[in-house]
Amino acid sequence: MTLPYLTDDCIFYILQHLKNNHSTLFNCLLVNRFWCKSTIPLLYANPFINITEEKYSIITTLILCFNKEEILQLKNKLELNQINNINLDEECKPLFEYPKYLENYDYVTIDNVIDSCLVRCCSGLLIPYNKVYDIIPIFHQSILRQSKNIKQLDISTYLFYGEAFKNFNVKNFTSNLTKLNSLSLNLNGTTSNNKIEQEFLSNMANNLRELIINLYKNFVDITTFEKICTIIQEQNKLKKFKILDCHSLLNNILLSLEFQKNSLVNIEFTNSNFSNASLKSFNNLYNLKYLRFDNCEGISLDQCEILKFAQFKLKELSFVRISWDANVTSLMIKYLGASLQRLLIRNPTILSIENISMYCSNLIFLEIRTYLSFNRLVLPFFRNLRTRILNFYIFTYDAEFFINLSNNIPINISKISIYYYYNRDKNFQFKEFLKNCHNKFEIISLNNVIKLDFLKVVLNYIERSNNSLKILGLINLNRQWDDEESMLLNSIKAKGVKITEFDNIHGVYEGI
Repeated sequence: MTLPYLTDDCIFYILQHLKNNHSTLFNCLLVNRFWCKSTIPLLYANPFINITEEKYSIITTLILCFNKEEILQLKNKLELNQINNINLDEECKPLFEYPKYLENYDYVTIDNVIDSCLVRCCSGLLIPYNKVYDIIPIFHQSILRQSKNIKQLDISTYLFYGEAFKNFNVKNFTSNLTKLNSLSLNLNGTTSNNKIEQEFLSNMANNLRELIINLYKNFVDITTFEKICTIIQEQNKLKKFKILDCHSLLNNILLSLEFQKNSLVNIEFTNSNFSNASLKSFNNLYNLKYLRFDNCEGISLDQCEILKFAQFKLKELSFVRISWDANVTSLMIKYLGASLQRLLIRNPTILSIENISMYCSNLIFLEIRTYLSFNRLVLPFFRNLRTRILNFYIFTYDAEFFINLSNNIPINISKISIYYYYNRDKNFQFKEFLKNCHNKFEIISLNNVIKLDFLKVVLNYIERSNNSLKILGLINLNRQWDDEESMLLNSIKAKGVKITEFDNIHGVYEGI
């Protein structure tokens, strides 16, 4: 009788499903040569995540892939820094060219892993950071030299200023980036015009789908900035763009983004100043669906008026830690709200809530973050909100807040999540909310620990709501319960309510 067997294609397909399960993949290496050959590319696509005790040998694996020049550099650095616990066997050759399979290059993660591995290889001896810092760039140089399959590249130009990169072949590296679709570029803040950095920027791939630029408050020379703008303009189908720490030069960035009007879907501004920028460039980005402002400033009402002519139809709009006039936010909601499905806003005013009610007729998800300066007089205007899902992050302590909130939530909001940042009276506040809110909630998620008196309030709410509640989210569900608590929990479950660990509804409903 012939034994059944799996074809090579089936085995490869199975291994693909295990690509995020490194421990299982390590076992697959030992089956036979084909399994080993098929597993190595999956293991080394992102080998720097989930590093466990037994996997710190990755540093040895990487050293085996060094060329003679890199070995010599490493020897010199180890000797100079008086580190003699690392054995370098130049005769031992690796079975595979491991770095060439790398798909996700994150310089911060690699820094941390190599730092930890060096400490482990030195038998746990405390190595001064400046010594480790002196050695790590050699590993970066070697990895980048050999990588041919990078899809996500998160890199800082500080790497190019080290001695290890003095003879680095940038063109060879950039020519290998044919599969690159995501670039996160951190400018190091120096004003010197580094040759390797300029060559890297001049030869950047034009097939990016995602581009993240961190300018470190414009501490870059004009040549570098012009190359950044050129990279933005020359992309074929850029879909997602994020800029950090951009101030006086932001208008140039906005003008460059117009070149991506046919493809750009997602834009995020972080720690940026719009004082010298014109929002007119936004109007031509007709495919824009997601727009986020985080820790931004400088937009005036006059600047905002141009958005009434915007051609795009946003699905999601987020305002986080905004420093401009609250009326600017309200005006943006008015002009951009018709198509919105998701909205995040901090300390909304009466006008912004009114505009959400009037102009956001398609809103499904609303997230509100309230801080100490939140005006409680805004709460009565919640009654006109037309959203179905409400997330609350509450950073303010107000004894009457929860009662006022519960009395003003409209019945069309059937799913609510409340994260209360104060431990003081948390149980009391949530009890007051459940006692006073409407009885049509399907999901209630609260960052509250199960307590006997709270469970009684929950059970009363369920009976009052005629079993409309389907899911109740709480925290610390794994703790020990006494008999009376267990009895109440079973009574709640018997009513058809599923009790789950707290998770804000933003995560649960990512699909909307």
